[in-house]
Amino acid sequence: MKKVRDLLFAAFCNIISLFIVFNLISTKSYSQEMVPVMDTTVTSLLGVDLPPLQVFFDGARNSAMVEFYNYRMEGQELTLKTEKRKWQEYVNFFATYQYGIMAMNTNTDIGFNYPLVNQYTSSEQSWYNFGASIRVPLDQLFDRRNRIRRQQLKILETTKERELWYDEQKFRIIEEYTKVLEMSNNLKYAIEMFSLADAQYIVAQKDYIIGSTSAQGLNNAKGQQVQAFLQLERIKAELTASILKLEVLSGVKIINR
Repeated sequence: MKKVRDLLFAAFCNIISLFIVFNLISTKSYSQEMVPVMDTTVTSLLGVDLPPLQVFFDGARNSAMVEFYNYRMEGQELTLKTEKRKWQEYVNFFATYQYGIMAMNTNTDIGFNYPLVNQYTSSEQSWYNFGASIRVPLDQLFDRRNRIRRQQLKILETTKERELWYDEQKFRIIEEYTKVLEMSNNLKYAIEMFSLADAQYIVAQKDYIIGSTSAQGLNNAKGQQVQAFLQLERIKAELTASILKLEVLSGVKIINR
C-alpha cells in the first residue's frame, strides 16, 4: 500500500513538473508580449514636456466658450444702443408735395348782337407741406432709465458669468496639470518596479529549473511581476486621461498621436 502511494505521489510530482514547465514557457511568451506594449506607449508619455501653466490659461481664454460669451455681450450691447435711441420713436416728421396745372375756361356774353367771348387761362402751381408731431407715451418715458439700466445689468451679468467660467476652467486646468506631473513621476517609478519584478521573475524561472527555488517562490515572483504590470497600466491610463482632459480644457496640444 505504501509503495502504491509512493508511485502515485511520484506521478503527481511529474505532472506538476510538466505543468510548471509548460507554464514557464507560456509565461515567458506572455512576459515578452507585455514589454513591447509597454514600450510603445510609455515612450510617448515619458516624452511629455508640459509648457508653463500660463500657456494653458491663455488657451482657455481663447476657447469657444469665451467666444460664445463675447458674442452674447456684443448682442446685448447692440440692444443697449437701440434702447438709448428709442426716444426717436416719439417724434414723427411728415412732408407732402403736390404739382399741377390750374386751368379756367370762361364764356362772356357782351350783348345780343355780339358773339360769345371765350377765354381760357391756365397756370402751373406747386404745393409744399411739412411739419412734425410729437407723441410721448408716459409709461415708456418714465421707464426709459430702468430699461437702460436693466440692459446694462445684463451685460455685467454676462461679463461676470464669463469670468466665473474662466476661473472654474483654471481650477480644472491646475488640477489636471498637477496630476500629469504626479503621474509622470509615478510612471518612472512604475517602469523601474516592473523592470525589477520582471528581472526577478526571470531569475526565479532559472532558479526553479536548476532546483534552487520552489514552485511557491516562482509563483510569488510571478505575482509580483503581474502586480507591477497592472500598476504600470493603471498609471499609464490615468496619465493619458489627464493629458487628454488638459488638452480639452485648454485647447493646447501636448502630445502627437
